[in-house]
Amino acid sequence: MHAAFFEDINYIHLGTERLPKIDKNEILLKVNACGICGTDFHIYEGKAPAKHHVILGHEYAGEVVEVGSDIHTLKIGDKVAVNPNINCGYCQYCKAGKINLCENLKALGVTQNGGLAEYSIVPISQAYIIPQNFLFQTAAFSEPLSCCVHGINQAEIKLNDNVAVVGCGTIGLMMIQLAFLKGASNVFALDISNEKLIIASKLNASRIFNPKDENALKEIVEITSGGVDVAIECVGSSKAAKLALSLVKKGGNVLFFGLASADDYIKLFLQSYFHKEINLKTSLLNPFTFQTAVDLLTSSKIKVDLLNPTKMNLTDNDIYKIFKTKKSDDVIKYMIFPNN
Repeated sequence: MHAAFFEDINYIHLGTERLPKIDKNEILLKVNACGICGTDFHIYEGKAPAKHHVILGHEYAGEVVEVGSDIHTLKIGDKVAVNPNINCGYCQYCKAGKINLCENLKALGVTQNGGLAEYSIVPISQAYIIPQNFLFQTAAFSEPLSCCVHGINQAEIKLNDNVAVVGCGTIGLMMIQLAFLKGASNVFALDISNEKLIIASKLNASRIFNPKDENALKEIVEITSGGVDVAIECVGSSKAAKLALSLVKKGGNVLFFGLASADDYIKLFLQSYFHKEINLKTSLLNPFTFQTAVDLLTSSKIKVDLLNPTKMNLTDNDIYKIFKTKKSDDVIKYMIFPNN
């Protein structure tokens, strides 16, 4: 089969590999759609760890073409979305129910072969069934949405809260919708891309702002009488983190969600944040939230069609375009269809 292998920093190789025989508790999946996310770019650039010669891709969905001998809950022809994060179940964090902090965490597309391939071997524990009439492209959003669900829970939004979402890529646009589902009265969207802000507006963002506008911060503070109750940072940069901190009012919550580079830092003015009594939260992966994400997508409570991913194929040319050319700020999502 054809697959995209991460070989080393700035080097992804499109090659072939013979599939091993599946284990009794595994399924063989024909991959129909696989999203590319910021983590994949960080891996490519050497800013996030991954095993060398691993098949990338951790946001994917496909059709079951073979099942292991001990599997009775899935059959050939079923459609599934894949949760890539595999916890050990026996470390101190797993035993405490904090599986996202697992000391022995493995991940398809990072430490084990993932979905940027024509076929993928998936443990049955990681496969979540989706309706037969459901689009694979939409199902591939289950993984990032499941992470957002954990993040929105961390943010602790209350009924009638004012919320600011900094960054309107895939994550930010889903966070806007989740914030409303949590009961926010207003959700303000901030991004430097006017195209992304237009989509945020179509997803019912209360107001849209470009952070390059010097009056944006002042206007939000005035509208909310001192700042928002919750600010959610979805970029993974020091600038976005500082902006989120400046947007929140006294006693408010700030969620740092975006994955920053290993060398990105911010300085905290400790006395200022001491007096504001800000609650600073972070969010890692998707503990026990994958089924919720699938349900939100299949029930259309979270809409991803407006994200309009840029469709690519599993070819040298398209892999080159994705990873070796500078991604436009207006590209929200790359979606690869390995079996086109």
